[in-house]
Amino acid sequence: MSFAGNLEDLAIVDVIQLLHSTRKSGTLCVVSDKGRSQIVFDKGYIVSANHFDDSVRIGRILVEMAVISDTILQQALSEQQEMGDRHKPLIGLLIEKQLIEKDAAYKGLECLIEMTIVEMVSWQKGTFTLDVDVTEVNDEYRYIPEKLQQEMNFDTQMVLMDALRIYDEKCAAGIDPSEATSFSSDEPQPATDSESPKTDRQDPGPDLSADLLGLDDIDQIDVQIPESFTSLEAFDPSEIHRQKVREMLPEFSSAQREELVGYLTEKSNIVENQDNVDQNQNQTIILYSMDELVQHGLMSTCKHAGIMAFTASTQQNFEQRISQSLERSLAPLLVFDCPIATREGFSKDEISAIRQQMALRFPQLLRVQLASPIDYRYSLQALTTGADAIAPRSLAENRRDSFITDFIQLLESFPVLIQNLCSRQAIQHPQYGADFLSHLRQMQSATEISSFLLEQTSTYFERSMILILRNDELMAEKSLGIEADKTAGPSDPLRFKIPVTEDGLLAKVIATGELYFDAVDDKTVREAIFGEISAPDKSRILLLPLMASGKTLALIYADFGQSAASKVDTEYLRSLSWLASLALEQVIRQRRKTI
Repeated sequence: MSFAGNLEDLAIVDVIQLLHSTRKSGTLCVVSDKGRSQIVFDKGYIVSANHFDDSVRIGRILVEMAVISDTILQQALSEQQEMGDRHKPLIGLLIEKQLIEKDAAYKGLECLIEMTIVEMVSWQKGTFTLDVDVTEVNDEYRYIPEKLQQEMNFDTQMVLMDALRIYDEKCAAGIDPSEATSFSSDEPQPATDSESPKTDRQDPGPDLSADLLGLDDIDQIDVQIPESFTSLEAFDPSEIHRQKVREMLPEFSSAQREELVGYLTEKSNIVENQDNVDQNQNQTIILYSMDELVQHGLMSTCKHAGIMAFTASTQQNFEQRISQSLERSLAPLLVFDCPIATREGFSKDEISAIRQQMALRFPQLLRVQLASPIDYRYSLQALTTGADAIAPRSLAENRRDSFITDFIQLLESFPVLIQNLCSRQAIQHPQYGADFLSHLRQMQSATEISSFLLEQTSTYFERSMILILRNDELMAEKSLGIEADKTAGPSDPLRFKIPVTEDGLLAKVIATGELYFDAVDDKTVREAIFGEISAPDKSRILLLPLMASGKTLALIYADFGQSAASKVDTEYLRSLSWLASLALEQVIRQRRKTI
């Protein structure tokens, strides 16, 4: 089956989101006066892409990302050419020779998809076709089979979100996205693979081609755009919803299913408050659910309200979605579906345990539990085990006659609940906003990050300082409120050393990575810290770890000095430490790329 449409009638972003929310498989081919690009979907996930510009190739992208050198690229291409028809895809060859890590290869391929989508989004005129169930995938994307549940699947919403961010940044900078093919808003445009290498090598190497790069297969996908679309069905969102609802509710009558299809079709139209989409764009949910109907329905209605929605059906993927969102300066609401006793990971006890774990790991994020209205005991239990709100959800097996009506009512009210909770989150924790997270993510050094952590801590304490871990001792660096009033700003490094004894408090915090805020009676603290800066009037001190890759690299020390003790938001500081650790890991990854 094939669908066709016009970009002037339906934006490509809406097409991609609909394919994701309906979990469709197929090849989306978009044609404009510039050329043709393709994206291949498998159950709503992007598995492959083909940029219209032949100069945009994975080899050059890896060079521009500093993952490989131009010399390594040319050597690999020469080896491919020597192999002739037996050559391996470039990604496969580089990984096999241990010249790149699989994660780096994955990021390169994801970058190629982002570039393709950025280009597509800039096309205001053109046509598109979707060949359902045609999913021939380029070998470059097949090569890492164990990535993401045995397949090289790219989260469509995450990739689309990054592509739109890049598109917006280019527009804001006065760059025409349709003329810029660089894969990052602040990186140079990739050179074409046919350019001369940036080395002193005399031999320019073999001519680069799609065949040598392993991208030739995707160009041969049999998707032809006809002159007219009389032989193709018009792109009809209602038919896609109808197929999906039929699959998920086979036991319901056609009339009942059509009632739901009509509602979902309405929600597939342009978002209801287009003027308010920009202010809502940071409203995000991550749904932990095995129920495809709930996933499909909530994603459709959230999209209509301008709320980004991601789904996960395993705890590992759920945590991954949370980390991905936070890294993109989003503070998502976590939504847990009704328990299913027969599904692993979804029993009452398992969902309660996961929800409590998320409350400890991500205390800044609000949590919503969906629960059957007749299971009031579970609802009450959820409120005492980490849920901030309960949303009643009817189950088909309990209320067959009214299930469709009940389900539509849930879909109608759910975005309102999310928007209200997001407003509450912003009021209670304004520091978790997009500007705050974005600011932290943009920091370029460990010094910047640790100084930021120091400044945030000083809002609660009179005295604070950074302690850098080096071998078996801590070195005192910048401080606030110790050598002068904290309003005077950070001091020069203090430079005194603190031994880390095996059984002491400092060693425990360093080993566990857990925040400490309590009274202290530790010999090392008394002698090595209070001996240098004097003891505070109040015995309670704070030790806040800064970590990267699971290891503590520094501590923030703080106390009330000679001032009265005040209320300390340890939940905020714990979350801040976790976010700062993410930012530090990003800095470390970037530095490794340049080595």
